[in-house]
Amino acid sequence: MKKQTLILLGVLLFPWISMLFMRKREVEKYLYSVIFISFLTKAIDKFGEKRKWWRFYKGISLFNSMDFFIMGPYLVSSFWMLKWFYGKFVRYLVMNVLMQSVFAYLGGVEYAERFKIFRLVRISKWQYILSTFIRAIALYGFQYFSDFCVNGTKKAKDYIIKPNGI
Repeated sequence: MKKQTLILLGVLLFPWISMLFMRKREVEKYLYSVIFISFLTKAIDKFGEKRKWWRFYKGISLFNSMDFFIMGPYLVSSFWMLKWFYGKFVRYLVMNVLMQSVFAYLGGVEYAERFKIFRLVRISKWQYILSTFIRAIALYGFQYFSDFCVNGTKKAKDYIIKPNGI
């Protein structure tokens, strides 16, 4: 097996090990939001690739390299971010910006380029962070909307800003 294939499979499978530590009820609660953000991310990635914001490398079979990144660390980290910070909106935003900044400026983008997952072309790292920040707001908003539809107004309001949410 080629080195690139092993790396892509590792990127896809390794994050899923952490899901063994998440309760089934939590997975069920956030599943629709995570699926939504994965599809939205795929659409944004396609749009960005056409606009030459970034470039994805050839993956395995029908999937490009970014598909492995979306279905692996991006999807799993969305579950964990919602589990830890849903209901604490300010903390959620701060932690998301912090995580994306670390990824962009402390080696994540370079790692992705070196292992041929993706490469930024016409956007800078801070623009990449902005695009992921917008996705984070969409993820939180979709989960809030889901809770609003299921639980009604009173409980959904509790998830925007709690008194101890900062």
